[in-house]
Amino acid sequence: MIALFAAPIGVLVGMGIAFQTGMNSVLRKNVVSPLLSSFVSFGVGSLLLMLLILVQNEPLAVSTDSLIQSPWWIWSGGLLAMFGLTVNILIFPRLGSVQTAIMPILGQVVTGTLIDTFGGFAAPQYDFTLLRLLGLVAVMAGIGIAIVLPAFKQRSLKKPEERSLLVWQILGISGGIASGITPAVNAALRQTLHSTSLAVFVPFAIGTLLLALVIFFKAPTAWRYLKNALKQPQPWWQWFGGLLGAVYIGGIVLIVPQIGTGGAIITSLFGLLVGSLIIDQFGLLGANKKPINAIQIAGLLVLLAGVVIIQMSK
Repeated sequence: MIALFAAPIGVLVGMGIAFQTGMNSVLRKNVVSPLLSSFVSFGVGSLLLMLLILVQNEPLAVSTDSLIQSPWWIWSGGLLAMFGLTVNILIFPRLGSVQTAIMPILGQVVTGTLIDTFGGFAAPQYDFTLLRLLGLVAVMAGIGIAIVLPAFKQRSLKKPEERSLLVWQILGISGGIASGITPAVNAALRQTLHSTSLAVFVPFAIGTLLLALVIFFKAPTAWRYLKNALKQPQPWWQWFGGLLGAVYIGGIVLIVPQIGTGGAIITSLFGLLVGSLIIDQFGLLGANKKPINAIQIAGLLVLLAGVVIIQMSK
């Protein structure tokens, strides 16, 4: 049953990430610190997942045997998610919105393809065929049409001399690589723990702890912004971005065994773009209205064709 709906699940959870980004953007404005808004998102997600596990009457702790017998990398999902998040925070002021979107996506797609081809991190292995290559080219072309061409049209790209920041571009790709590894790692964790809820909770809890440590050492005064935000009237939904993040990870760990790491990444990226365009079209979550144009629709169609071709190649 999951195999039949794997691709639609990937699209839906990807759309959820677009809405989570919008919710976290509003939260970031109200708590000032981007690290603090990420901590709230991770923390709320961890609490909700903890409640879910308790309601399901599942053990919240990880057994000693699982800790000893499992490979070390299986517990790195929270660290990888934390790294990808931090990279986006660092590169945005230097590369701008277009390259901040493109560089991590490039890293994710390449990493997902390599994991699928070689079966890394205990993920399903798929042969790299000419049809699969054609699908990947269509995916990257669709992303370029949907994201880059509208930016050229609006003349929002920086000048060439300002864009030649190779170190930051490599860092952006590295963040995408970390994000590309995360689905396979979390899917393997699910197989080890025999629980989807616990496999989602563990990286969330680790991410929450890591963010708390970073804030403690890097910006210890940021906590007062959270206190101030709680005292002022704010939209209630801004606190629940972590819920959508938890749904995303849960959906991904379910579909990776069905369509592979690359398939999960690409279908969720398609959903992410669709969700982002919906938010822009209707001005949701406090965003400024930006009507969808023909170039963006064309990009989505090319991207969708690439998704279909990749699924046909398996």
